[in-house]
Amino acid sequence: TLRDAMLRFSRNILLLSLLISGMTALFVYLALSWLIVGPIRRLSREMVAFKADPQNTARILVPGERGDEIGIAERELAAMQQQLSEQLNQQSHLAALGLAVSKINHDLRNLLASAQLLSDRLSSVRDPTVQRVAPKLLQALDRAISFCQSTLSYGAAREPPPDRRPVAFAPIVREVAESMGLEPTATVGWIVAIENDLAVDADPDHLFRVLLNLTRNAMQAFESRGPTDIDRDQIRLTARREGSVVVIEIADTGPGIPERARANLFKAFGSSTKSGGTGLGLAIAAELIRGHGGTIQLVDGTIGATFRITIPDRAIDLHAARTSRRTG
Repeated sequence: TLRDAMLRFSRNILLLSLLISGMTALFVYLALSWLIVGPIRRLSREMVAFKADPQNTARILVPGERGDEIGIAERELAAMQQQLSEQLNQQSHLAALGLAVSKINHDLRNLLASAQLLSDRLSSVRDPTVQRVAPKLLQALDRAISFCQSTLSYGAAREPPPDRRPVAFAPIVREVAESMGLEPTATVGWIVAIENDLAVDADPDHLFRVLLNLTRNAMQAFESRGPTDIDRDQIRLTARREGSVVVIEIADTGPGIPERARANLFKAFGSSTKSGGTGLGLAIAAELIRGHGGTIQLVDGTIGATFRITIPDRAIDLHAARTSRRTG
């Protein structure tokens, strides 16, 4: 009858609808599992594995090529893991270096003290050359011993605060040139242009170390591309006073600093691109300049590398100055 036919048709439609709904639900589940649930589970497993050994670069996630939010999350996680792994490895390197320094520093200080005692005997030699070189040698040994002592007492974590006072800049520049062997017969040009009677409100030892590190970096840059040539390889040091700030620039005609090294230029172990380099020179220079309330930066758009240093004079306490004059 017509009623029975309608019931069979309704039952068939219901079964077909249930079948289509079930298949649709299955396809949706499989799609969500493949597109979202699976990748999220993979991210979770990668994070747990990386947490177990963050210094193992093999545990860093290899992101896919997806362009959606999951792909963005994978790439950002991989970048974060890479950065964290590098930082942890660097900290381990620093910890190992600190332990090594603490072990050898005491013996090194004793060796320097012995060398100092032997050098004292040079002062009794009447040779003019010896008389000229001996005070500089003793001064260099005194500075090395002082560095060793400050390393032990301060833990090599930070530099001691600067002992600032007005100092003539020209003698410090001459001492740097002598220490680096930048004599008139050298194969590297040394050009100095500083204001007459320029004085800097700074710690002379700290300032010497900064200039020495920058000059040594320039020399190493020259040597990295072959034998030095005075017509090609030149270092230019300029200094001037701008109001209460002294501006110092050290420029070289070397190969320059690669882009990959500029991001971590003033971080320990982050700026060296030379074989055997430590990458500590610029980090030490930046820390010493910051201790003076100054700045150091790489100047863009120059031949080779140019570093600009600013050292402001200390603020004068007018109340203390007036009190000192009254008591005086």
